[in-house]
Amino acid sequence: MTYLAQYAIRGVATLRPARPGARVDERVTLNLFPEYDGGAHVRAFVEDTSAHRIRRGKLPAPRLKLRITDCTNQIHLEFAVDSPDLCENSLHKIETLIESLERFRDGLHAEVELRAARESGSRARKEMRCRT
Repeated sequence: MTYLAQYAIRGVATLRPARPGARVDERVTLNLFPEYDGGAHVRAFVEDTSAHRIRRGKLPAPRLKLRITDCTNQIHLEFAVDSPDLCENSLHKIETLIESLERFRDGLHAEVELRAARESGSRARKEMRCRT
């Protein structure tokens, strides 16, 4: 079935209408096939504070939510932009996560290809045994 993966449509984000006050507001289902879905998803929300006023000299702090959920576990990642250090740390955190996920994807692709090669080799060996 691995050959079908290249034709599969990725899980579509449940994009809420661009409601006022949100730059990003989505929930993306992680599992491709319904029979594997136990609720695994990514929830991303970035508040748009462009319409918020500065009050008493205090800059508005956006709500930032990134939650990754599988069938039984959840991870909530915290992000903040309230200071230059927090901005730098938040950007570093998301870039590090993206880079790690890209490396994981590359490793997963390699294992999928290796398994496909082994399966086809195993079938070929079985066919050879049947002929002899």
